Amino acid sequence: MNNYLACPKCHEPLSLENRTYRCLNNHCYDLAKSGYINLLLNPDKATTNPGDSKESLIARRDYLNSHHYDSILDQVIQLIKKYAGSTELNDLNILDLGCGEGYYTYGMYQSIPANISGLDISKIGVNMASKYSKDITWIVGNSKNIPIIDHSLDFVTALFTVVNQSELERVLKENGKIIHVTANSNHLIEFKQMIYDEIIEKSDKFIRLDLPIVEQYDFTKKELIENREDVLNLLKMTPHYYHISTHKRHILDELDSLEITIDIKITVYDAMESLL
Repeated sequence: MNNYLACPKCHEPLSLENRTYRCLNNHCYDLAKSGYINLLLNPDKATTNPGDSKESLIARRDYLNSHHYDSILDQVIQLIKKYAGSTELNDLNILDLGCGEGYYTYGMYQSIPANISGLDISKIGVNMASKYSKDITWIVGNSKNIPIIDHSLDFVTALFTVVNQSELERVLKENGKIIHVTANSNHLIEFKQMIYDEIIEKSDKFIRLDLPIVEQYDFTKKELIENREDVLNLLKMTPHYYHISTHKRHILDELDSLEITIDIKITVYDAMESLL
């Protein structure tokens, strides 16, 4: 377990006693049987079960375990190694924000002997993630109130998830890095062409962070998905599945295989200004 968890109520450090995390103000949080810790406060959640649906999380788990997105994971791993600098990999503190069911987080852990945590607002997702490894700290929490001690992280990875800049600046060390993976307009364009009568391009200016950019590049790749189960799982883990109109539901019967476009933007931000 890591030593940089903070109480979400008072932000004092948490220490583990038996199976309970406790802060100086005696706020207590028990480890779940599967090993994750729930640090999501009621005021920090808009619904009883926030986050992705169970159906979407199961589809995401099954699709990612088919390894069709490993090229994205590999990009993130290589960037962590590239920007670790003089810090030994096993001394790195890394948080995977919006970890969902944990596939990317576990992939990082397999390649980098670091102190790795995964955080998501979905208790269902984090419970699923906890099955991957007990050596990863799995946290139910909110990205707007990250239960991490100030300036304790070397990296925050955020793959296809919403981030809060002020919280990232708070939890990252000076010169800590954010590795932000976002979808470009042609990402999964094949689904969009099948589902929507008109494809509306959305600006990404609202997901960009106002921090120094160390490196930014587009990564594109064609990926052939050769079986119906994987195609449907990929569709179900995206919002597109829930936007299929009644008169287009027939396309679900035709998706036996599909070549899809991976089109993402990878941005590495520097938190060097967070302590200034």
